[in-house]
Amino acid sequence: MKRRFPTALVFVVVAVVFAFVSLLACGAAERPDGGQGLLPVGAPAPDVFAADQHGAIQRLSDQRGRAVVVYFYPKDGTPGCTEEACAFRDAWDRFKQANVQVFGVSADTRESHEAFATEHRLPFPILVDTDHTWSNAFGVPMRLGTVARVTFLIDPDGKVAKVYPDVDPGVHADDVLKDAAQLTGAALPVAPAAPGSAAPAGPDTAAPGGAGAPGGAGAAPGGAGAAPAGAAPAGAATPGAAAPVATGAVLPPAAPAAPPARR
Repeated sequence: MKRRFPTALVFVVVAVVFAFVSLLACGAAERPDGGQGLLPVGAPAPDVFAADQHGAIQRLSDQRGRAVVVYFYPKDGTPGCTEEACAFRDAWDRFKQANVQVFGVSADTRESHEAFATEHRLPFPILVDTDHTWSNAFGVPMRLGTVARVTFLIDPDGKVAKVYPDVDPGVHADDVLKDAAQLTGAALPVAPAAPGSAAPAGPDTAAPGGAGAPGGAGAAPGGAGAAPAGAAPAGAATPGAAAPVATGAVLPPAAPAAPPARR
């Protein structure tokens, strides 16, 4: 008589094997620069670029002279990722006042990013990293098939100032803002007195969701002086005219100018 293993035991064995394989996949990622694990404090930030939710190309090195927050998150629309994105959205006016740019990064498609940003009125660029160029360059590991939740704060000289692994999505934006304001020398902007207050925090800011506010009609995501020269701000691209989705380590060289016609 053959002995049959209980179905529950089979599921337990499969779950243990799956967990073990997942732990192996969470090991230190190897970066293109030859290093292992997360890009350390003091290291130069990689010169990478990618398309945002509108198809506009955003290049990290174009942000020199200001602090930059690059936060990696697993997936659009999940509870933790939505909470984190909305926390950055609600603090966006204060990030602008402190001269800090925010980039969200995940491996979702541009269409997914666009729907996510529209639903939650996200005023900052979220970048398409389907080929993992950015996550590999920063040494961010994969967990259960998605990128880990890690944030990097980059100083105005283009070097990593702080790394935040395994962040708390609900309070993370405020923590990063305090550190970023110190890098730029700006006074820490004061949070609105009450949620939903319509009082503007400054001459170029407005309450989230209103006309001219971040995420509203005609909003300029970076505020005055926020967008890098030659780069289209998030939300500026018109439907059907978006730049092709691209990710990489260097921008393609410009085509040489045509020689003048001989008379």
